[in-house]
Amino acid sequence: MEKYLKPITTGNSNFKELIEHGNIYVDKTRYLLDLIEGEGSEKYYFLSRPRRFGKSLTVDTLLNIFSGNKYLFESLYIYDKYCFDVNPVIKINLNNVSVSSLSDFLTTLKLDVLYPIAQQYGVDENFPLGENIPSLWMNYIISAVSEKYKRQVVILIDEYDYPLLDSIHDDVFSMVRDSLESFFSVLKAREEDIKFCFITGITRFSQVSLFSKLNNLVDISDDPRYASICGYTDQELDYYFSPYMEKYYQENGVSNEDGKADFRNRIRSYYDGYRFSPRSAVCVYNPVSIGFFFKRGCNFWVTTGSQRLVREIVSLYPSYFEEGDVYKLPSARAKSFEVRAIFSGNADRTYVYSYFLQAGYLTIRDEKNGVYELSYPNEEVRDAISASVLNTYGLSAEAEMVRAVRTAFREGCVEDIIDIYRNFFSSFPYDLFLDKERGYQIAFFSSLKTIGLEARAEEHTSIGRMDISVRLEKYGQFYAMELKLDDSAENALAQIKDRKYHEIFEQDGCVIHLVGINFSSEKRNIESWCEEVLNHSNENFS
Repeated sequence: MEKYLKPITTGNSNFKELIEHGNIYVDKTRYLLDLIEGEGSEKYYFLSRPRRFGKSLTVDTLLNIFSGNKYLFESLYIYDKYCFDVNPVIKINLNNVSVSSLSDFLTTLKLDVLYPIAQQYGVDENFPLGENIPSLWMNYIISAVSEKYKRQVVILIDEYDYPLLDSIHDDVFSMVRDSLESFFSVLKAREEDIKFCFITGITRFSQVSLFSKLNNLVDISDDPRYASICGYTDQELDYYFSPYMEKYYQENGVSNEDGKADFRNRIRSYYDGYRFSPRSAVCVYNPVSIGFFFKRGCNFWVTTGSQRLVREIVSLYPSYFEEGDVYKLPSARAKSFEVRAIFSGNADRTYVYSYFLQAGYLTIRDEKNGVYELSYPNEEVRDAISASVLNTYGLSAEAEMVRAVRTAFREGCVEDIIDIYRNFFSSFPYDLFLDKERGYQIAFFSSLKTIGLEARAEEHTSIGRMDISVRLEKYGQFYAMELKLDDSAENALAQIKDRKYHEIFEQDGCVIHLVGINFSSEKRNIESWCEEVLNHSNENFS
């Protein structure tokens, strides 16, 4: 089986290399053909997608289409449907510029990005090296290349907003933005020399000003026709990665359909769920996460890329991410916001949710009366955000820890829960708590809520109040938890039983965990615990 597995790459966005090396390439050329053929006079397009979603590979695929490399597309949708005429392609990746100062930005844009293009097409002799005006450089390249080859040029710009996001905190931000506005204004002015233009980025926050003169730019970011232009659909996952799944089934003795369905559902819950258009029900998987997943032998790992801005935003507004699974956002605010305002520390939640939607940390679940209902796309993202919120409160946590807690609660492994929380409490700052039982209860409860479990504190019963209850109805697991300080776990458990806290959970087929926990003020951690399990079925406990 393994010799038939095509290699998987997670970091190579060079289309030619992927095809020639026999790597898996999920065919998206159907969508690219639709864009190229356009509708009427449309030829300028903008696509916003989160990091690690294949924007750069999309750009490079377009490069090879317009370069006439038909042989690379032999097995792909576009192969016999497009003429593959050769046009000069000006491909610009703004991820390659420095923004440490305005001087560095202009120098790297000129010498590392644009001048090499002039050299590539043999029009470097008259390139205005002595000038520091981005619009002048861009205007020269387009006119010189078009005139030399007597053909319209193709403009491909990847990561347009990288210089802005990288300078978001710096005084240079406004100057970089103004320079880019001048740079992009040329695209409209040289329209007669341009055959096709495609621009990608993460955010749409600067479009109003940055692309103000490019008023013929068509934003396809939430167009239902292109909902799956990046990322993998369920059908694509099954088609392209089925050999890897079959390998997993063979190696792990999974032969029945229920076992296979459970495995597929787990992949879906961890990595699927990104919905980019409210007018389409299509959801897609994060392609890089899927690549890592299969390369690591089908191990469920947190692969969410490090994003400094996301962590910083969570630290400024942790309460915005403690409201459960649904976040409301007026649809009109999803496109018009200013990221820089978020870092003032007093931005309203619509700005924050808008950025998280575009960055891929929230996704559209529904739209009602002009309001988006947003939620985390999958467990990979939920765990990463939960860990960030906990860290904001000074509680050292990683996404792997968050995932382990959720798994232990789902599987009813109280011993694992205690082990994880012992490590968790050992990381607390020394002065975090007063030496009171209530402080430990609040910390324990808050972490459970932040992790996304259905936890309740001080839940009233007929003869008392339970410290913490946790319901995982989908998994048939319920927890009645009593916390003590400098007492005993046995006394905590006895209180649960004496006051019959567990009776509020009783329903057929569920497992109820009665858990007593004692903290030590000296050790500042869990000292002891005990558990009693009630299997509730047909009104009988066993």
